[in-house]
Amino acid sequence: MGNEGVKGLSVNAKTLIMILLFVNVGFAFKMINKYYAMKEAGYIREKTFRDQLEKRVMKAFGSMDELNKMVNDITRQKEDAEKAAASFQLHDEQLKFANKKLEEAKVNLEEEKARLQKEIWELEDSLSLAKKTLSNKDLTIQELMNNLDILGKEKSALKKELEEHSKTPGAWSLPKQ
Repeated sequence: MGNEGVKGLSVNAKTLIMILLFVNVGFAFKMINKYYAMKEAGYIREKTFRDQLEKRVMKAFGSMDELNKMVNDITRQKEDAEKAAASFQLHDEQLKFANKKLEEAKVNLEEEKARLQKEIWELEDSLSLAKKTLSNKDLTIQELMNNLDILGKEKSALKKELEEHSKTPGAWSLPKQ
C-alpha cells in the first residue's frame, strides 16, 4: 500500500522516517501530557490559595458573607468617593472661576482707588490754593479796612479842622499836609 509512492527511497531512509515520525508523535504526546499536568498543578495551586484565603477570612471575619458584605461596602464607598471627587473637581473649577473674577474686580478696584486718590490730591491742591487765595483776600480786606479806618480818622480830622475854620471865617486856609 505505501510501497508504490516511496519506491525510490532506501530501507534505511524509510526506517529513519518512521523513527522520526514516532519520535515526533511521542514528543507531541509527552508535551500534551505535560501541558495538562501543568494546568492541573496550576488549578490545584490556585485552589489551595483560594482555600487558604477562605480559611484566613473565616478566622478574621467569621464567614464569607461578612467578607462579601465588606467588599460590597468598600466598593460602594469607593463609588461614593469617586462621586465626591468629581463634585470637588467641579467645585474647584467654580472656585477658580470665582477667584479669577475676584482678581479682575481687585484690579479694577485698585485702578478706581488710584483714580480717586488722584482726584483727592487734585481737590486738596485746589483747596490749598483756595485757602491761600482766601488768606490773601483776607489780608487785602484787612489792609483795606485799615486804610478805611485811617481814611475815616483823616476825614474826621479834616471835618474838625473844617468846622474850626468855618467858625472863624476870616482866617480860612487850606489844610496842611
